[in-house]
Amino acid sequence: MQLESAIDVLRSRLWALQEFQDKEVLTQTLAAHQQLKQKLAEAQFLAPTAKILTTNLNRQADSLSALLDLTRQQINTSPQRGITSARGMLTTRFNITIQSMSEDLTSLQHLVIDSLAEQQSQILSTTILFLLAGSIVVLLVTISTLKAFRESLHHMTIGIGRVSQGDLENPIEIVHSNELAQLAQKFNAMTRKLKETTIKKEALQGEVAAQTKQLKRQTQKLKYVAEHDDLTGLYSRSAFERQIDTAIARCQRTQMHAAMLFIDLDKFKQVNDNLGHDNGDKVLLTAARRIQNSVRSSDICGRLGGDEFVVWLEPINDIAEVSLVIDKIIRQVSPPIICDRNSVSLTVSIGVAKYPGDEVSRLSLIKIADDNMYQAKQVNGNSYRFTEQAAQQVDKSETG
Repeated sequence: MQLESAIDVLRSRLWALQEFQDKEVLTQTLAAHQQLKQKLAEAQFLAPTAKILTTNLNRQADSLSALLDLTRQQINTSPQRGITSARGMLTTRFNITIQSMSEDLTSLQHLVIDSLAEQQSQILSTTILFLLAGSIVVLLVTISTLKAFRESLHHMTIGIGRVSQGDLENPIEIVHSNELAQLAQKFNAMTRKLKETTIKKEALQGEVAAQTKQLKRQTQKLKYVAEHDDLTGLYSRSAFERQIDTAIARCQRTQMHAAMLFIDLDKFKQVNDNLGHDNGDKVLLTAARRIQNSVRSSDICGRLGGDEFVVWLEPINDIAEVSLVIDKIIRQVSPPIICDRNSVSLTVSIGVAKYPGDEVSRLSLIKIADDNMYQAKQVNGNSYRFTEQAAQQVDKSETG
């Protein structure tokens, strides 16, 4: 979780660096990169597969060092635009490296969860074997004693009959003081020990049940942490992508329609700069809750990072229904948020991609929605954009 936090901080610094090409931002980015390398140096995992993942993360961090050196050399030059420019290629390399680190980190989280589950399973198996062996030993001793006593007097036979029926409360009483009395005393002592063993066995079984219940809770908690954003509680990027892949397969099978919303908070950087990151986190958390409350429980909400959110609407009947949902999101997000006696009013820019009208793959749908979001940003706040084909359908629906 600390590594994931360090990567998220570095991702936001890299975005600001590529956006503003400022020496101060470069200094902050270098500090975030150094913090990430320190966290990687502190990470210790015993599993060989985990060592491979941490090695990959260190190698990718070294690659970022080289890319930051190139950025430092170009920071005083005139900015260039375009994907084939030096700046564009650096941005692409930064994004690919950060995405690769996030995927390796997700694999590392799953590996830790599997390792913990395996350890608990081994402990449980050992405990069960111990109980089974102890029960077999007690059973063998009891059977052996019963055979010996059946060859003795009738009183001893009656006493053994009681023990075999589970009666451990009534000891065998021999009136005469002889060897049979001594044997009865020893048998009674064994009965008492058997009773104590039974009590301990029941207590141990209760402990095993409690440990199993605790393991299930821990596994569920770790799974939640691995799949959800630690600030907003929405699906993380990787978990959201898995959910969307499943949703697309479901839509293909049932012939349902859906829509992808790409939501960006307008001028959120000013909130962080003016009110600080703590208040910025409060604004992000409030916005996330408002967005989630604006859609159905069956819809899927996720946070891609920073102030970017995504929503999958499924099912939808027509494109006009999507417009109604967007209007509701804008109304829900708009009320002011109070941060340290300061009032923050949010506006959003939303891009829309329709399934299957615009595209049918996850990556293409996200890209179309992202592009439409940037077009919506050209308008001052609370605006949204469809593709041209979908927009025509909205106009026809409103006209009708």
